[in-house]
Amino acid sequence: MNDHKLFPVPLIAPAQVWDGLTADAQASAIRLMANLAANLVSQHKESTRTEYVPCHHDSLTRKSGPSISIAEP
Repeated sequence: MNDHKLFPVPLIAPAQVWDGLTADAQASAIRLMANLAANLVSQHKESTRTEYVPCHHDSLTRKSGPSISIAEP
């Protein structure tokens, strides 16, 4: 097995990137993060909704109790 990474990812502090952005770019980044968060919340709500499907057996009312055959063989 190959233990080395093909594309090493350098560790960069968020503040280092943020300070390099213009005010407009920072505002765009905030809007992008807000949209991503809204989409994540929306998807989570969709995935946690459970649709209640009534069982057909529950909707039928019984006319009489269970029947027992008393016929002799």
